[in-house]
Amino acid sequence: MPQVRAAVDHDRCAGVTICTQIAPGAFFINDDGQSQYHPGQWGLRELREAADGCPMSAITVVTDDLEVT
Repeated sequence: MPQVRAAVDHDRCAGVTICTQIAPGAFFINDDGQSQYHPGQWGLRELREAADGCPMSAITVVTDDLEVT
């Protein structure tokens, strides 16, 4: 099974929190008020939905070192 993870571009993140609503646990708001990815066994669909829902396009999803979102 491919490894899936996400990265948040903090230069783009405005802390809107949509990602934390779509994928609770996978994302949280850090002390700076921005989204932070929390590594874990998250599904590709869940992470892609969070990335697609981000109005700032600040989330990139990667699987096996290939960018998919």
